[in-house]
Formats: sequence, C-alpha cells, structure tokens
Amino acid sequence: MEKPDQKAFFAEYITSADCAEPTEWWFTIKDDEYDLSSLQAKKRYEVTKAHKFCKAEEINPEEFSKELFDCYVKSFSAYPEKYRPLHFDFESFSDSMKKWNENPNCKVYAAFLREDNLLIGFSIIQKNGRAIKLVSQKTNPSYEKCNSNAALVDCMLNDWNEKLKCGEVYITNGSRSIKHETNFNAYLEKYFGFRKAYAKLRVVYRFPFGIAVKLLKPFRKLFEHTENPFLYNLYCVLKMDSFAWRGK
Repeated sequence: MEKPDQKAFFAEYITSADCAEPTEWWFTIKDDEYDLSSLQAKKRYEVTKAHKFCKAEEINPEEFSKELFDCYVKSFSAYPEKYRPLHFDFESFSDSMKKWNENPNCKVYAAFLREDNLLIGFSIIQKNGRAIKLVSQKTNPSYEKCNSNAALVDCMLNDWNEKLKCGEVYITNGSRSIKHETNFNAYLEKYFGFRKAYAKLRVVYRFPFGIAVKLLKPFRKLFEHTENPFLYNLYCVLKMDSFAWRGK
C-alpha cells in the first residue's frame, strides 16, 4: 500500500453528488437538451448577436498556435493583477496545443470575427466517461461586445446536443470557484440552461494544519484582498473550509 503524501496539508472529496438538498458546494452542469428557441427573448438575443458578429467552430489547435497564443495573452488583460501570469511562454503553450490535438478525448473550439476572420476566443473541452469538462475558455476583451463567449458555448452545446438529448453525456464547468473571482458559472446558468448539481464537500487536514485552520477561521476576511500569494492561498483554504459539510 502506498503511503499518503506527507507534503499534502489537506485532502478534499465529495459525497452525495447531485443531492436534492441545496448545499454550499456545487458543480455547474448541463445535462439536458440545448434548445435556443426555448430561451427567453432577451437571453436568446445574446446568442443571435454573437452569430451576427462572429462564427465559432472546432479547429485543429496546432494550425492556429500563434493566433491562440495571442488571444490567450490578451485575455489576461481583463483579469485582476493577482491572477495574471508573470510571464508567457509560447513554446510551452504550443506544446500544450499539440497535446490537446493528439488527445482523442479533447476538442478545441475557436471564435472568429466575421469581418476579417480574426481569432478572438477559444475553448478547450475534454471527455472523461460521460463528463464533458470545459477545461478552459479565453476571449480577447477588446471584442467583448461581439459576444464571443456566447458563440463558443453555443457551438460546443450544438456539437454535443444529440448526446445531451440521449443522456449519454453531461457538460460541466467544474465546481464552485474558490480562488478566482468569476461570474462565468452564473453566466452559463442564466443564458444556456446549466444548473447547480449540489454535493457535500468534505475536507480532511493533516495534523497540525487542521488546528491552524480552526484558529484562523475568525480572521479569514483579513486575507481576502491581500497581494501576498501565500496569504491569499491561505484565505482560499479558509474559504473552502467554510463550504465544507459538517453533518453526516
């Protein structure tokens, strides 16, 4: 039997996945048919507006490495400074695109401006069993009004819609966000019919880290806006602990 990693301070896992009662922990999923015509007019407009300004399609990422990298770099200009990478490495990015392309369970979608075919957004998904995981979605903030996010999600959902109808797959953007401030999950729920799949989060700490967490809980808010990476990571642990299920 393998010994547990002595460097790990804690372990997290979930129980009662997709439980009926609301909890503080959830996954954002889409597990039913995508029907654009069923959306309210204002919500449907977000997608029809996207179709007007841009087109989205599955691509071979190796053929667009430079364009994808440029979009990737520009996407971070809209991020808070503490989330931005310190440097960007084109070679590493290209290697990643090659790996995604060689993986039969992965797909890359890109959004292009209709007027000049400029790549302004992309998303990467990976299939694992029935789960289709939205691994990453990046868009150029200079073209935010073109609704490239909507174009990408619409393209992905249409691509998998037949399997969604049959219940063969479900699409997920992962769990509730801890570290990054984002409204993307709420966006998916509002405009594309995603829902919260509630679960019970359990967190187990290695001694004496659990004691430190208990002692620091009352001071969690003090670390929320720190620029210190270590203190911010500590804040994220305390925040996650606050969502943990305490019952049976």
